[in-house]
Amino acid sequence: MSTAPVIGDSPKIAQWTVRFRWLSAIAFAFIPVILTAAGSAVSQINGTDAATSALTIAAGAGLGAVIGLVIMWKSPPSIREYGFRVPIGVRSVWWFLPLPVTVLIVIATQGIHVPPSVIAAYGVLAIAVALNEEIWFRGIVLTVLQSKGARGAIIGSSILFGVLHLANVFGGESTGAAVLQLVFAVLFGFVAAELVVLTGSLWPAIAWHAAWDFTNYISGNSTTGIAMIGVGIVCAVILTYAVVLWRRGTARRWALQSETEAQLS
Repeated sequence: MSTAPVIGDSPKIAQWTVRFRWLSAIAFAFIPVILTAAGSAVSQINGTDAATSALTIAAGAGLGAVIGLVIMWKSPPSIREYGFRVPIGVRSVWWFLPLPVTVLIVIATQGIHVPPSVIAAYGVLAIAVALNEEIWFRGIVLTVLQSKGARGAIIGSSILFGVLHLANVFGGESTGAAVLQLVFAVLFGFVAAELVVLTGSLWPAIAWHAAWDFTNYISGNSTTGIAMIGVGIVCAVILTYAVVLWRRGTARRWALQSETEAQLS
């Protein structure tokens, strides 16, 4: 294992060097998707109600999160290096303010369209899915890809995250909706990966992911005109945030890393 030195208030970046890093990253990326899909398949086969279905899918996602934690524990980087620690340098990422803004936009433009009886189940599902996907994509996959640099890891992990969301087509979503989700997932994954690299913590991405999924679940994933406008605004906010982090934060970190590595060589 190789880890970058600490630079100023920048955290260590966990790295896990493997022989076939892209093949390994792709294989790891499939695990959370398969387990969540398995939970969805079981709920559809059994014809369960909405609350039971959400909890069944959450069980599959939860199993994926546990497996991911075991792999983290057994691999060279420590759990802390993977990102289970308090974030640092939060000022450099605008105190995460764009993240709650995106959630509030969804609530304002879509409202709540599910019965109270399923809201708690959707909360459990949102937390399970967020833990599962962040542990794998912004934890394990990002760490495997970072052996050749943070920039490629951020881009590669976000593309994998987006492409694998196309699996929702098999869950009954229309092709148009799945493509829209692909674009959003790539943007979402890009910012989440940047935040992990800059703050050294998975917790902001986990919290944002859970809050985002929960608000979309309880809104019924509305496709009204105002809801689509809201999604467009959210995408603009996330894209702007991604560019800011890339230019002001991440680029500075890479420059400092290169300078430090040159001094150590």
